[in-house]
Amino acid sequence: MREFFYPSSIAVFGVADNPRNLAKNIVLNCQEMGFEGDIYPVGIRAGEVYGKKIQTKPGSLPEGIELAVILVPARFVAEALDICGQKGIHHVIISTGGFREFSEEDNQAERDVLRTAKRYGIRFIGPNCIGVICPDSGLCTPFNPLRPKRFKNGSVSVIAQSGGVTTQSAYHFSEEYMGFSKIISAGNKLDMGEIELLEYLMEDENTEQIHLYLESIDRGGDLIRLARQSKKPIVIFKSNVTRTAAAVAMSHTAALSNDDFIVDGALRQAGIVRVKDIHDMTVCAKALRLPPLKGNRLVAISLSGGFSVILGDACEKYGFECPKLPRKLIREIEGFRRGGVIRMSNPMDFGDVHDIKALVLTLERCLALAYIDGLALSFLYDPEIARLFGGEVGRPEQMLTFIKKLCNTFKKPISLSFITEKIHVEMFKEINSFPVFNDPVESVRALRMLRDHWRMRDVYYSTEGD
Repeated sequence: MREFFYPSSIAVFGVADNPRNLAKNIVLNCQEMGFEGDIYPVGIRAGEVYGKKIQTKPGSLPEGIELAVILVPARFVAEALDICGQKGIHHVIISTGGFREFSEEDNQAERDVLRTAKRYGIRFIGPNCIGVICPDSGLCTPFNPLRPKRFKNGSVSVIAQSGGVTTQSAYHFSEEYMGFSKIISAGNKLDMGEIELLEYLMEDENTEQIHLYLESIDRGGDLIRLARQSKKPIVIFKSNVTRTAAAVAMSHTAALSNDDFIVDGALRQAGIVRVKDIHDMTVCAKALRLPPLKGNRLVAISLSGGFSVILGDACEKYGFECPKLPRKLIREIEGFRRGGVIRMSNPMDFGDVHDIKALVLTLERCLALAYIDGLALSFLYDPEIARLFGGEVGRPEQMLTFIKKLCNTFKKPISLSFITEKIHVEMFKEINSFPVFNDPVESVRALRMLRDHWRMRDVYYSTEGD
């Protein structure tokens, strides 16, 4: 499996030196991503693409090529696979569409592909996919023009049944400064599906979380079994849940709809977190970087009265409680007020307390309470005010380091968001030493995902021991 992500060399079938050719984009994407291995474009007409001579006689390809990407018409894919087999290439990405997603009836091309792959012992991803993006190795096999230099390396890996979702996930995880280790477009899953890819990622040293976008679940029992074995969190965005979506899904990736009620229950029992869109995949990925959340009791703090109210609504919406805090602690915090016009409670309006020492004390005392499981903090940030704070949390890097230290000390999560200009939020996210959420409601939703993950895993492991 490693050759699918870290090949020393690749051959790209279907390349032509003309503006409309798609296969040549695979060559360009790999070059721009920084792939350092040899690339061999293969086509039927002589020419050159991006400094690489097109090989018109595939038999002249050197031995030892580790990966091939095939983008030729469906009726010629088996022929290209035969060439791969003869040259000893045993790992192939078939990007070509036009198989079972196009016509289920008498699909001779599909049968030829399976027969040829079996003859040579070839394993393949696809067909009808855009393959693999791996920033660590520089491999970038999508045939659509991309901007690979914008992709960021990280520790989350994604398996997506859709090429478009693959591309958007790469951009979205990068734009949220999470980055990714590997993103795999599985397509029709004619040979390798999410199960084989999941097994690899569970052992991959560069992957800490595994996220999946699926339009169908073909081997549900195997998926549940692996999820229960996995030491890494597994997150699923399952679409194709309505009759409206079923028709387009069938012509997209030959995906059969599953009973969503059954799917939801099975995923929950396996400890898999289910999300509803690509953005929530990144929210969940950030949440899973925090310490475990083992209960429903939160302290919510904002340096704005309005956002304290918003936090309170979000906490109740997502099933959290905001217990009363000890009266002694409340009196101590109220001693820092300037106007003395705001009554402290939980959720807590810190708008009348402009003292960083008071905030630090409050965070520490609240996290130390045995009956508090975590904390949501919505911080009002302005560079000029931050400079006045000085000390331990004067600069953005210091602030994130301090919050992370609190989490590690008390082994409880803090979901952090900022009330400020977007440019400052992006600055905090780019530092990436601690998860930063886009707004207070998102930060509480993240805690719900974190709680559900640990709650489901705890239930499974306690049941397993019975």
